[in-house]
Amino acid sequence: DNRLTFAMCRDLLDDVVLLSEDEIAAGIRHAYEEEREIVEGAGAVGIGALLAGKVKVSGPTVLILSGRNIDMSLHRRIVCGESSTRERAA
Repeated sequence: DNRLTFAMCRDLLDDVVLLSEDEIAAGIRHAYEEEREIVEGAGAVGIGALLAGKVKVSGPTVLILSGRNIDMSLHRRIVCGESSTRERAA
């Protein structure tokens, strides 16, 4: 139930950015290839948003990477460039 968190986000956030599954996968892939970090999808959305050009930054910028709760076979498929939506379509 997100009644409380949705209201807080609506009131406190300046902006909300939506990412596709493929944009999130690009964030996961970038974290692994460039930073040697294994992160779950939720932890890679900041990177995905930057890579997709959905967030404009100027000056020093910090992204928080958190969460490693990702199935390693899924992580391997994403890093190898397989479609992140393949399982959902099946």
